[in-house]
Amino acid sequence: MSRFASEFFAQSPALLYPVIALLLFFTVFLVVVVRVMRMSAAEADHNARIPLEEELEVPHE
Repeated sequence: MSRFASEFFAQSPALLYPVIALLLFFTVFLVVVVRVMRMSAAEADHNARIPLEEELEVPHE
């Protein structure tokens, strides 16, 4: 760790949790963005039509 980071976390060890949460959020965000960017046009078109497809009627009992 750099000197600045060690001084920053020396103030309170609880400051580590928000940083870990931010890194976790950023990692998940990047994974989602990469998956969307690598998605084929056909798959994106299929996913775009999902809300518009008619649902099968389920009889109520």
